[in-house]
Amino acid sequence: MRAVCNTAVLIALERIGRLELLEVLFDDVVVPDAVAREYGEGLPRWVRRVAVGDRRLVEMLREVLHVGEAEAIALALEVDADVVLLDDKRARLAARRLGLRLLGTVGVLVLAKKRGLITSLEDALRQLVERSFWLSRDVVDEALERAKKNC
Repeated sequence: MRAVCNTAVLIALERIGRLELLEVLFDDVVVPDAVAREYGEGLPRWVRRVAVGDRRLVEMLREVLHVGEAEAIALALEVDADVVLLDDKRARLAARRLGLRLLGTVGVLVLAKKRGLITSLEDALRQLVERSFWLSRDVVDEALERAKKNC
């Protein structure tokens, strides 16, 4: 399963010490150049950096999105990604409109819980909040409910 990842998801998972979940959950983790630049030095060796070819689409998306989000969406379309990993609400809306399947940081954690890769989703969500990741109570409750299904 190929995932194209935006910077926010990488940073959020790194902050809680769970970046390796991406390597385990996905066969191929790809980031566009803008995301690699935003993330800075130290991208894990298992993250593949790929340049976006369709600059026109990136420029169109840049009218409403940040460059990393725009490039992640464009790259997801180009490489026929199974999923694009985004947290920003506007970016998620744009990705949906373009027919992309998406997950955010919380969705990655729910998937990890369902696959037995983390023992406590509640602890992981709490750690996110403690490390300046805003989550509404509704999002937390929905995530916990989703994790209970099929476990």
